[in-house]
Amino acid sequence: MGKKVFENIVKLLNEKQVVFEHLTHEHVHKSKDAAKIRGNSIEQAAKAIILKIKPKKSDTKYVIIQCVLSGNKKINFRILRNLLNLKSASLATPEEVLEKTDCTIGSVPPFGVLFDIPVYADNSVFLEEEIVFSAGTHNDSIKMKSSDWRKVVKPIILDFSELDLN
Repeated sequence: MGKKVFENIVKLLNEKQVVFEHLTHEHVHKSKDAAKIRGNSIEQAAKAIILKIKPKKSDTKYVIIQCVLSGNKKINFRILRNLLNLKSASLATPEEVLEKTDCTIGSVPPFGVLFDIPVYADNSVFLEEEIVFSAGTHNDSIKMKSSDWRKVVKPIILDFSELDLN
Protein backbone atom coordinates (compact mmCIF):
# COMPACT_ATOMS: atom_id res chain seq x y z
CA MET A 1 0.00 0.00 0.00
CA GLY A 2 2.14 2.95 1.23
CA LYS A 3 5.48 1.48 0.08
CA LYS A 4 4.83 2.78 -3.44
CA VAL A 5 4.16 6.24 -1.96
CA PHE A 6 7.48 6.04 -0.09
CA GLU A 7 9.26 5.07 -3.32
CA ASN A 8 7.63 8.02 -5.14
CA ILE A 9 8.82 10.45 -2.45
CA VAL A 10 12.37 9.11 -2.67
CA LYS A 11 12.26 9.36 -6.47
CA LEU A 12 11.00 12.96 -6.34
CA LEU A 13 13.62 14.01 -3.77
CA ASN A 14 16.40 12.35 -5.76
CA GLU A 15 15.22 14.04 -8.97
CA LYS A 16 15.34 17.41 -7.18
CA GLN A 17 18.75 16.51 -5.70
CA VAL A 18 17.49 17.00 -2.15
CA VAL A 19 19.54 15.58 0.71
CA PHE A 20 17.39 13.52 3.07
CA GLU A 21 17.68 10.72 5.58
CA HIS A 22 15.48 7.61 5.52
CA LEU A 23 14.59 6.38 9.01
CA THR A 24 13.01 3.01 9.74
CA HIS A 25 11.36 2.36 13.07
CA GLU A 26 8.65 0.52 14.96
CA HIS A 27 5.06 0.83 13.75
CA VAL A 28 3.59 4.18 14.92
CA HIS A 29 0.37 6.10 14.27
CA LYS A 30 0.72 9.47 16.02
CA SER A 31 3.21 12.32 15.65
CA LYS A 32 4.09 12.23 19.35
CA ASP A 33 4.86 8.50 19.26
CA ALA A 34 6.81 8.85 16.02
CA ALA A 35 8.92 11.73 17.37
CA LYS A 36 9.71 9.75 20.52
CA ILE A 37 10.72 6.60 18.65
CA ARG A 38 12.73 8.54 16.04
CA GLY A 39 14.48 10.64 18.67
CA ASN A 40 13.41 14.02 17.29
CA SER A 41 11.45 16.81 18.96
CA ILE A 42 7.70 17.01 18.50
CA GLU A 43 8.28 20.47 16.97
CA GLN A 44 10.33 18.87 14.17
CA ALA A 45 7.56 16.42 13.34
CA ALA A 46 5.56 17.53 10.32
CA LYS A 47 2.10 16.05 10.36
CA ALA A 48 0.02 15.86 7.21
CA ILE A 49 -3.74 15.99 7.54
CA ILE A 50 -6.24 15.40 4.75
CA LEU A 51 -9.31 17.61 4.87
CA LYS A 52 -12.58 17.94 2.99
CA ILE A 53 -13.45 21.57 2.38
CA LYS A 54 -16.38 23.32 0.81
CA PRO A 55 -15.75 26.85 -0.48
CA LYS A 56 -18.47 29.42 0.26
CA LYS A 57 -18.92 30.41 -3.38
CA SER A 58 -18.96 27.01 -4.96
CA ASP A 59 -21.51 24.45 -6.00
CA THR A 60 -19.02 21.60 -5.74
CA LYS A 61 -19.72 18.89 -3.23
CA TYR A 62 -16.32 19.27 -1.55
CA VAL A 63 -12.61 19.52 -2.33
CA ILE A 64 -9.79 17.48 -0.78
CA ILE A 65 -6.76 19.41 0.51
CA GLN A 66 -3.74 18.63 2.66
CA CYS A 67 -2.74 20.69 5.68
CA VAL A 68 0.78 20.32 7.06
CA LEU A 69 1.73 21.58 10.49
CA SER A 70 4.18 21.02 13.30
CA GLY A 71 3.59 17.94 15.45
CA ASN A 72 2.91 20.07 18.53
CA LYS A 73 0.10 21.98 16.79
CA LYS A 74 -3.47 21.33 15.71
CA ILE A 75 -5.61 22.98 13.09
CA ASN A 76 -7.76 25.86 14.26
CA PHE A 77 -10.71 25.20 11.95
CA ARG A 78 -12.30 28.62 12.56
CA ILE A 79 -9.12 30.37 11.39
CA LEU A 80 -8.72 28.02 8.41
CA ARG A 81 -12.33 28.56 7.30
CA ASN A 82 -11.85 32.34 7.50
CA LEU A 83 -8.50 32.33 5.67
CA LEU A 84 -9.80 30.16 2.82
CA ASN A 85 -13.36 31.59 2.76
CA LEU A 86 -14.91 28.18 3.40
CA LYS A 87 -18.43 27.10 4.10
CA SER A 88 -17.05 24.03 5.90
CA ALA A 89 -13.86 22.13 6.66
CA SER A 90 -13.59 18.71 8.25
CA LEU A 91 -11.25 15.76 8.51
CA ALA A 92 -11.49 13.29 5.66
CA THR A 93 -12.63 9.83 6.71
CA PRO A 94 -10.08 7.01 6.88
CA GLU A 95 -11.62 5.60 3.69
CA GLU A 96 -11.33 8.93 1.86
CA VAL A 97 -7.71 9.33 3.01
CA LEU A 98 -6.84 5.85 1.74
CA GLU A 99 -8.66 6.40 -1.56
CA LYS A 100 -6.93 9.75 -2.23
CA THR A 101 -3.41 8.96 -0.94
CA ASP A 102 -3.05 5.17 -0.90
CA CYS A 103 -1.97 5.64 2.75
CA THR A 104 -3.69 5.03 6.05
CA ILE A 105 -4.10 7.80 8.63
CA GLY A 106 -0.82 8.28 10.48
CA SER A 107 1.32 7.38 7.48
CA VAL A 108 0.32 10.16 5.05
CA PRO A 109 3.38 12.15 3.97
CA PRO A 110 3.30 15.94 3.51
CA PHE A 111 3.52 15.53 -0.27
CA GLY A 112 0.06 16.38 -1.57
CA VAL A 113 1.78 17.11 -4.87
CA LEU A 114 2.10 13.34 -5.35
CA PHE A 115 -1.67 12.96 -4.90
CA ASP A 116 -2.63 15.97 -7.01
CA ILE A 117 -4.11 17.85 -4.05
CA PRO A 118 -3.33 21.38 -2.85
CA VAL A 119 -0.99 21.65 0.13
CA TYR A 120 -1.44 24.30 2.81
CA ALA A 121 1.46 24.57 5.25
CA ASP A 122 1.24 26.28 8.59
CA ASN A 123 4.16 28.59 9.39
CA SER A 124 4.98 26.33 12.35
CA VAL A 125 6.54 23.84 9.91
CA PHE A 126 9.32 26.30 9.15
CA LEU A 127 10.30 27.15 12.74
CA GLU A 128 12.68 24.18 12.76
CA GLU A 129 15.58 23.81 10.34
CA GLU A 130 14.77 20.12 9.80
CA ILE A 131 11.46 18.29 9.64
CA VAL A 132 10.73 14.60 10.05
CA PHE A 133 7.58 12.97 8.74
CA SER A 134 5.89 9.68 7.99
CA ALA A 135 6.67 8.65 4.45
CA GLY A 136 3.77 6.51 3.29
CA THR A 137 4.05 3.72 5.87
CA HIS A 138 3.90 3.51 9.66
CA ASN A 139 7.53 2.29 9.72
CA ASP A 140 9.29 4.71 7.33
CA SER A 141 10.09 8.35 7.98
CA ILE A 142 12.13 10.97 6.17
CA LYS A 143 14.22 13.71 7.72
CA MET A 144 15.11 16.72 5.58
CA LYS A 145 15.52 20.48 5.70
CA SER A 146 12.22 22.31 5.97
CA SER A 147 13.45 24.78 3.34
CA ASP A 148 14.04 21.92 0.87
CA TRP A 149 10.56 20.52 1.57
CA ARG A 150 9.15 23.98 0.85
CA LYS A 151 11.00 24.19 -2.50
CA VAL A 152 9.84 20.73 -3.61
CA VAL A 153 6.21 20.87 -2.46
CA LYS A 154 5.56 24.61 -2.98
CA PRO A 155 2.79 24.80 -0.37
CA ILE A 156 0.52 27.75 0.25
CA ILE A 157 1.82 29.09 3.57
CA LEU A 158 -0.62 30.41 6.16
CA ASP A 159 -1.09 30.65 9.94
CA PHE A 160 -3.90 28.28 10.88
CA SER A 161 -2.66 26.32 13.89
CA GLU A 162 -2.81 26.47 17.64
CA LEU A 163 -0.90 24.58 20.31
CA ASP A 164 -2.10 21.00 20.73
CA LEU A 165 -2.37 20.45 24.48
CA ASN A 166 -3.33 16.78 24.19
